Amino acid sequence: MHLTKLAMTIAMLLCALATAPARPHQAHAQGQAVAPATGKPVKLTDSLLQDQDGRSLRLATDAVADKVVAVTFVFTHCVDTCPIVSHTFSQVQQKLGPLLEDRVRLISLTVDPARDTPARLKQYASQFDARPGWLWLTGDRASMKQALQDFGVYAASPENHPSIIVIGDPRTGRWTRLYSIDSAEQVLSRVNELLAAGPPLRQGLGGEAHGRETRMLAK
Repeated sequence: MHLTKLAMTIAMLLCALATAPARPHQAHAQGQAVAPATGKPVKLTDSLLQDQDGRSLRLATDAVADKVVAVTFVFTHCVDTCPIVSHTFSQVQQKLGPLLEDRVRLISLTVDPARDTPARLKQYASQFDARPGWLWLTGDRASMKQALQDFGVYAASPENHPSIIVIGDPRTGRWTRLYSIDSAEQVLSRVNELLAAGPPLRQGLGGEAHGRETRMLAK
């Protein structure tokens, strides 16, 4: 899909969501904007998944690793909220610059593993100019169910999954849920907070050692 056409489609979706009655897929997007991840603790396990390039990755050890992460839940046949949150991530990706993959990682977890193969995810990701540091993950049904549970998410079906963004730092155990899926600024603000509050780094962007230095994101 051409990027201009994609942008027009997303703009129309935003207008439609603003005026339409809430449906299960949209309910969280219209609720509280920001909330701590309380009541649904994030407890990461090493479910074996595959990224859009077909690489096998363990969720906790390889995909999340020691990065500050922003995680969302999508499926490629979705026609309402998923293109919106993916567009938000594309904006976040642009603002992150060299911090993407070095300090921060974006993760899109499918809620439709039966149809969302690595090849399908790669094709879909290309619509949003996904770069290294933005993982699109799938796997077998059991592994994906566990991965969703790790983030405190339950999806009865692809069409009835929560439209949220989970942001956190596995090193500190600080996690937040965002329900405004169209706000790149909120994502960047929370990522900045986690980077500033994170433990000392062993190595900087250029390979130099330093302490709690943090390169703030572009606004």
